Amino acid sequence: MRRLLALACLLTLGIVAAARSRKPAGTDHTGRAFRFNEVRKGVYHVVGTGTLANVGNASFIVNDSDVIVVDDHVSPAAAWVLLEEIKTVTDKPVTTVINTHFHFDHAHGNQIFDQSKVNIIGHEFTRQMLLSNSLAMPLYKNYVTGIPGQIDDLKKRLASESDATTQAQLERQIKVNENNLASQRELKPTPPNITLKDRMTLYRGSREIQIRYLGRGHTAGDVVVYLPNEKLVLTGDFLTAGMSNLSDSFPDEWVASLDELKKLDFDAVLPGHGEAFTDKAKIGYWQDYLRDVWTEVGKAKRTGMSAEDASKRIDMTKHKDHLPINGPGVPLIGVQRIYALLDQK
Repeated sequence: MRRLLALACLLTLGIVAAARSRKPAGTDHTGRAFRFNEVRKGVYHVVGTGTLANVGNASFIVNDSDVIVVDDHVSPAAAWVLLEEIKTVTDKPVTTVINTHFHFDHAHGNQIFDQSKVNIIGHEFTRQMLLSNSLAMPLYKNYVTGIPGQIDDLKKRLASESDATTQAQLERQIKVNENNLASQRELKPTPPNITLKDRMTLYRGSREIQIRYLGRGHTAGDVVVYLPNEKLVLTGDFLTAGMSNLSDSFPDEWVASLDELKKLDFDAVLPGHGEAFTDKAKIGYWQDYLRDVWTEVGKAKRTGMSAEDASKRIDMTKHKDHLPINGPGVPLIGVQRIYALLDQK
């Protein structure tokens, strides 16, 4: 990627940014795009503030002489802004990116990195998906095709709104969505240039960074990033603070894969969605849900119930004390996935 110096008035950063390449579409925003939570010395959990579309979380690890980024967000724009905001913490170069899985909200920033200088690491399956049909997967198609409708709805609300504060909020939301749509149009899925099958370990001075595949779960190629000395695990969507999407999952295998996670010695989790947490009981809560959703969806299928009806009728509210479940129902895309897996079996 050729380097051009671009002067960008980034109010969020209060600095003059030197871009790695031309500034991607969709980077026009105000206010800090990310909140950096330092969970351990040099280890940051990155949570969006809402001024830029990013959907999921990222993390970065500041080592003796470099920075490692874990997951690079939903678009080239989001990844570009993340790198600019990391400069407010350190001037060390990003040398490595780790994709926890292939989903759009975790790996669609890959394209902004110069792969002659930055290693992008992921599971073999993640590379395969980003090389082939990741844009055709239902999860991404549903996401990107929904953006124009969201913009139209926000504009209609703005047109009928009289409160100045609410108008300003709606205008910001419209801008965020328009910037995101512009960036999605520039998207070129870029696969990892280094892959692993089961395990890889990176050493940066005294820091040990293990990349582990624990089995099929959220996708067929999830990896977790484990820092044994810091007792931290960065889980992507293999384990989140709430509920993970089931669209490409293997619920019947995920439970056993999470048992492998329990064997690691860690005190805190940096998830792909939601805030960092220390309550390891969340693993068991999610395992309980996965067992039940697999069983109940299977029952519905055996009775001949359509996926649409099953998604409305299946009641998982017994898990609402530990998971964000407000009423009966399972997301249709999850029911469709389980139906497809049962057909394969």
